[in-house]
Amino acid sequence: MNLVCAHRVMVLVLAGLLISACGDEQVIAVGGGPAPDAQAGALDGAAQPVNPDGATREIVLLHDSSKPLALVVTDQVLIRAKVIDYEIGGPASDVAVTYEVLEQTAEGDGSLSASQAISGATGEVAVWFKAGMSPTVTYTVQLSAPDAAPVTIEVQVSDTPIGDLAVNLSYEGPIAVKNVHVRLFHGSYTCGQFNPINVPEEVLGEKTLLGVGTNEEIVFPDLPDGEKYTIVATAQSPSGSLAAAGCLDGVLVVAEEVNTVTLTMYLLTLNPAGSYDTVNVFDFTGAIPGQVGDVVDEIVLLFNDPGQFLLNQIKALTKNFIPAWVVDTAFSLFEDELASIITDWMLNKSPDWIQDIFIVGNDLTQVVDNLEMLATLQLSKLSNDYYIQGVLMWDGIVLYWHYGCPGEGEPEYDPECGKFTFSIEAFTNTAFPMDVVEGKFTGIIQDFDQFDIDNHIIKLNYGKLVIFVLNELLLPALSGENNLTDAMISFINCAGIASAFSNGVLDAIGATEQNIEGFCEDAITLIVTPVEIILANLALDSQLRLQGHATLIDETQNLIVDSIVDGVYVGHVEVDGQEGPEFDGVWEAHRIDP
Repeated sequence: MNLVCAHRVMVLVLAGLLISACGDEQVIAVGGGPAPDAQAGALDGAAQPVNPDGATREIVLLHDSSKPLALVVTDQVLIRAKVIDYEIGGPASDVAVTYEVLEQTAEGDGSLSASQAISGATGEVAVWFKAGMSPTVTYTVQLSAPDAAPVTIEVQVSDTPIGDLAVNLSYEGPIAVKNVHVRLFHGSYTCGQFNPINVPEEVLGEKTLLGVGTNEEIVFPDLPDGEKYTIVATAQSPSGSLAAAGCLDGVLVVAEEVNTVTLTMYLLTLNPAGSYDTVNVFDFTGAIPGQVGDVVDEIVLLFNDPGQFLLNQIKALTKNFIPAWVVDTAFSLFEDELASIITDWMLNKSPDWIQDIFIVGNDLTQVVDNLEMLATLQLSKLSNDYYIQGVLMWDGIVLYWHYGCPGEGEPEYDPECGKFTFSIEAFTNTAFPMDVVEGKFTGIIQDFDQFDIDNHIIKLNYGKLVIFVLNELLLPALSGENNLTDAMISFINCAGIASAFSNGVLDAIGATEQNIEGFCEDAITLIVTPVEIILANLALDSQLRLQGHATLIDETQNLIVDSIVDGVYVGHVEVDGQEGPEFDGVWEAHRIDP
C-alpha cells in the first residue's frame, strides 16, 4: 500500500473514532437553530460512500444510512453529518453543505428547515427535517459540498392513530381583549421558549377569534396519537396593542378522542420608559386669579369686545369725579347697545388698519385660550412595573401669527402659515425673562394602558409670557415697536389724520395740524396708558398645579410604548398665593428614537 492510501486509511480510522465519541455534542446548523443532544447512529455495517480518487473532502453521515430515518406525521429529525478534509487530515470547518430533497414517493409536505449549513470547528453540520402532515411518504435527502461526493439518506414518514385537540380560553383581565390569535406547535417548542412579542411563524395550526367568550370553537383535528403539543395565544387591547398572552405545553393527544384543554391568558405589562416629544395645549380662559387675571381678562375683552372695553375705561375715569352708583345707573340705560354698536363698527366697518389691530389682538389672546407648549418627557419606572416617574423639560412655546395669512378656503391657504416656535432660551433675552425649567411628577399605569398623572407643579410665570408675546412678537411684527403706546401711534398715523383737515376747518376751530396731531396722540395715550401700567405689573410669580390622564399606545406590538394619546390636564393657576378657577388642557407624546 502506498503512502497516500495508508494516509487515507488512517484518516478514516480517526474519523470513525471521532464519530463514536461525538454523540453528546450539541450541534449548530445554519438556519436550523440549536439542536437537542442527539446520539449518532451506529455505523457498523453501514454502506458509507468510499472517497473517490481526486476528491479532497468527504461527507460522512452521522446516521445508519442502511435504513430510512423513521418519522411520524408532525414529527421532526435532525439530519447530521461531518465533513472530513483529507488534505489537512481532520475535520473541515467553514464548509457550506447543501441540503435538498431529491425526490419523494408521493405528494407530501415534508420539508427541510434550511437549505444550507456551515460546518463548525468539529466539521459537523445539522439541519432539521420536518415530517409535515402527510403520511406514507418517503423522502430522499441529499447532502453535497464542494470537493466532496454527495451522499443521500431516506426519511420515511408514516401515519399513526389520530385524535382531535379542543382548546378553551380563560381570561379574567381588567380590560376586554380582541383579535385572539391561537397557535399550535410541536411539543419541541415549549413555554420556556415562548415570547409573546416574537412567536415563530412555522405552526401546525392556528385560529384567530374576535375576542374571549365569543363561543367560537377552537379545534385542531387529526393529530397523531401519543404526540405532545404546545398551544400559545396572544390578544390585543381595544386600542390595538399587544395586551395578553398565554402558553400551555406538554399537551398529549389520545387517539379517537376530542382532547380538551384550557389555556389561560394573562394581561401583559407595557413599558413606557424612555424619552418623548410632547405638545401641550392649555386653555386658561377665566382661570387666572388676582391682578394678573384682571389684566388678562381686560386684554381679552379689548380685542374681542372693544366697545365694552372702551366704555369700561370711560366709566372708571368718570367714577373719579361722580359717585359710582350714579355712573352705573346712567350707563345702564344705554351701555349694552352702545357697546355693541362700537364693537360692530371697530371689528367689521372701521378702516382696514383698525380691523388689522384686532386681528393681531386675537393672536395675542391665544396665550389665554390656546397656549401651545413644547417639552421633552422622560419616563422611568420606580418600585414596580406600574409606578412611573416623569420629568417634563420645557423646550419652547408655539405661537401663531395669523395676520397676513390667507384664511381657510382662500387661495394659498396654509395651516402652518404664521407658526412661530420659540425656545425657552429666547425668553432669557427680554426685559422679563421666563424661569420655566422643568416639571416633575409621579404616575401610575392601570387597566393595562391607562396612565394617570399625579398632582404636580409647573413653574410658569404666566404674566411674563403675556408680556413676551405682546412686546416681542405681535407689536414688532406690526409696527417695529416694542411697547403698546408707540405701536398704537404707529398704527393710527395721527399726522395723516391731521393733514386731512382743510385749512378752513382748522381756522374755524383755531387749531393747527400740529395741534390735531397732538390731540390724536394724547387720546391714544389716554386709552393705552392704563393698559401699559397694569401690563408692567404682570411679572408676578405664578405656577401651574395640575394632574392628568392619557392612553399608552404600543404601535409595534413589542410591549414598548411608542406614543401617548388622548392626554388631558386639569388644574389651577396660582398667582401671588391665590388659586384661580379650574383650567383644562390636552397633550400628546411620541417616542424619540434612541
